[in-house]
Amino acid sequence: MGVGQDDDGSLRPVAGWHLTSAVVEMDDVIDRIVRDHATTPAQSPDGLWFEGCADVVALYSRVGSATLFDGAWRLRPIADRRTVWRGHRAHSIAVIIDLADGRSLGAVDNSPTGTTHWVVCRIEEAPSDSEDTNRPRLHLVDEPNEVPVYGTSLAFLLDAALDSGGDIAHLETGRLDELDRGVV
Repeated sequence: MGVGQDDDGSLRPVAGWHLTSAVVEMDDVIDRIVRDHATTPAQSPDGLWFEGCADVVALYSRVGSATLFDGAWRLRPIADRRTVWRGHRAHSIAVIIDLADGRSLGAVDNSPTGTTHWVVCRIEEAPSDSEDTNRPRLHLVDEPNEVPVYGTSLAFLLDAALDSGGDIAHLETGRLDELDRGVV
């Protein structure tokens, strides 16, 4: 409710509405995951360092690992995180969830803007060209124009997945090649 003033100086009431989408809180999503799915407690990092958007930090602060949708989604323990390095200018992909069909859900961080986008892609180990690494080198199997982007909120994505038994296809906002070009 507000007040408007007419040209003659008289006041009149002004009523209006503002509608906006509800914000999904990560803590509420984590509560649902812990309540309805198999989880392990968060583990003390013990020297393990991880970074990510606030949703990822919140998730791993409360959950060590999880299986959702009768094992169709598996939240990787933080010690088992995997990163696909995609070259100097391309965005890397930090995988946090493995899907039953062999694809993975991962975060693509855009450091200059501080934005994280979520993608689902297939990755595999690449032959190592160096003997001084303990971690397998991973590469993207799919072409970037085949990799769907599912927005910027892990809380929103997980909430939608929990509501639909793991189906998130309706959340697609673009493709990885568009993200690489700054279009998404």
